[in-house]
Amino acid sequence: MINDFIPIVAIAWFVYFIRNNNLNNPLVGLIFISYLFFSTNYTNFGLDISFDIFRSLHRIIGVLCAILFLVYALRNRVNFFNEPVSRILIIFTLILLLSFLGNEIYIPHYIHYLRNFIFISLIILFLYFNLNSNEKLDELFKLIGLGALILSFFILLNIFKVGWFHRETLFYSNSNYLAIALLPGFTMLLFSKIKYLRFLSPIILISIFATGSRGVELAVAIILLLFLYSHKRSFQRRYLIVFLLAVITSCVLFFDQIVIKKKIDGTRLVISKIVFNAFSENPINGIGYGQFRTSFFKYIDDDIIQLNNQEINNAYESNMNLYSENQILNNKLQIKIEKMTHNDFFTIAAELGSIGLVFLVFMLYKLYLELKKLLLHSRNDYFMCISLIIGSLIFSLFHNNLTSFVFWFVLFVPFIMNRNYRDTS
Repeated sequence: MINDFIPIVAIAWFVYFIRNNNLNNPLVGLIFISYLFFSTNYTNFGLDISFDIFRSLHRIIGVLCAILFLVYALRNRVNFFNEPVSRILIIFTLILLLSFLGNEIYIPHYIHYLRNFIFISLIILFLYFNLNSNEKLDELFKLIGLGALILSFFILLNIFKVGWFHRETLFYSNSNYLAIALLPGFTMLLFSKIKYLRFLSPIILISIFATGSRGVELAVAIILLLFLYSHKRSFQRRYLIVFLLAVITSCVLFFDQIVIKKKIDGTRLVISKIVFNAFSENPINGIGYGQFRTSFFKYIDDDIIQLNNQEINNAYESNMNLYSENQILNNKLQIKIEKMTHNDFFTIAAELGSIGLVFLVFMLYKLYLELKKLLLHSRNDYFMCISLIIGSLIFSLFHNNLTSFVFWFVLFVPFIMNRNYRDTS
């Protein structure tokens, strides 16, 4: 019942917000509301239909953003090589294309992930060209923060309904992805230029702890330290007390989620060894974008089998039986078990090889240069961007996040801010 009300509240609140905050194109805010509330389908209101209402709505909103950007680019004859963001996206697209060469590619997955990145790139460029002032960017940050706050209220409501001692997922398929959806909003409220919004951020903090996502909890701890450091000169004691109370309360209420109860089986460590083998066999351009999930078993050797990880060994035996029977017909790969890297850096190393790793170093260097410029304009924006980026990259150490447009948007926020400061001056 709670989940049925969420989209209604989200849509009603968004209409109210854009009536009072109208600097941005409504689609700029709507794509983020869609990410928070519609990207995971959770109700069809009892209707007997063959499609998911909110997943379909999420796709439609994304398509509208992409079409509007293409129309804008054609009308204004946009030179994509003049903008750093579009140049970076083009370079990464070329790397994805190069990963096809010389590899045994499962085409459906390759096309799916390549198409997804191109789609994401169009959404990012739509945002980049629409957010042409930092006032618009501040308005968007406010919307994302308050959207996460609304989601947090529903999380707390659900906790009071079903109890405290569980990992909250709400309508998301995975508690970790619920946590990462909340993290940008928490960071944006925490560093908001509107002081009263900062006092609302502990509500999101408690909701993040309710998910039990240790990767996001680690990110939150670092973000809080960065916030305290960035405001050490002007920080008032009452602010510090509020944040410490929020952290202590969260730790006490969700202690069972923080403490690891189950035995760690070492699966992620075994996957890292598989990634190393895949990289060693294809060190230049990797095994192909989107291929690890179906090809991982080809890179399992005797040393990995002797580690006796039941999950990996079972997957290896099941898939090798099908593979050895030549059941790859017309590019329809038949395997029983798929595995993800659960780490974006592993994904880049295995699927894109040295070329992908060079791009990663290049991207980090470009971010360093942009952040260095940003510090000259605004100390608060500088620390907020560092917090957003660190939070996202920490999550990428534990989960796959490359396929989310929000991941790429966070990386490009310093580029947008510097462009706007430059144009204003």
